[in-house]
Amino acid sequence: MKFPIAIFVLYLISFPSSAESDWRIICQVNSELAEVIMKNRQQGMSMAKVMEIADMSSQDKMLSAFVESYIIKAYDSPRYSTGEMQIRAIENFRDERYLECVKIFAVIKDAKSNLN
Repeated sequence: MKFPIAIFVLYLISFPSSAESDWRIICQVNSELAEVIMKNRQQGMSMAKVMEIADMSSQDKMLSAFVESYIIKAYDSPRYSTGEMQIRAIENFRDERYLECVKIFAVIKDAKSNLN
């Protein structure tokens, strides 16, 4: 399991059981976060500045680690010079994070059904 996914799973465990039924909302928020991070990356904001903003905005250490993992992943991706490629990079990053989230909830659902 990849590190960011593992952090996300651990974070979800701390949610109430209603989180499973709200997976669409959680995954949507997750993908919007990813979109903002990659948009900052493509617009040339420094990684240090994005990390500083993320650090100031969360008191939750696990959530902070999760956000930082997305920042690292985004800044490990290329920065493009053309608007079209920047938009594609932002959309791809957003959709990949949404897909990861959906897969996590599928694993959680399967695990719960196997326990019953």
